[in-house]
Amino acid sequence: MQTPQAGPSCDSCAGTGEMGSEFGPADCADCGGSGTLPPRNVLIEWRARDIERAVGAGVRVATSDVQWLLAELRAARGALTETLALAHDLPEAEKLGTQIRVTANRALGLHTPPKR
Repeated sequence: MQTPQAGPSCDSCAGTGEMGSEFGPADCADCGGSGTLPPRNVLIEWRARDIERAVGAGVRVATSDVQWLLAELRAARGALTETLALAHDLPEAEKLGTQIRVTANRALGLHTPPKR
């Protein structure tokens, strides 16, 4: 079993995991008090949830947040499209290739199955 790699040191708290507040030291909001940043997928999920919460509360979302979200969406769709193309290179008899193609097509909405 692999041990998780420590991420880069958090710039916000200088790797201490704490930030000063009017009530004394508090866990750093950017790293959750660990002093190191979590993996990229966790950071993306945190930011997406923050945007979702803001929209749900009726708070105006910054243009930069929308641009970031769209860039992430395009990157994910690009990677999924590339995966789909690679799966098409597998022989038709490969069940895994078929499963990948069906799953990627469903997520991307490129090909809609005929109605029965």
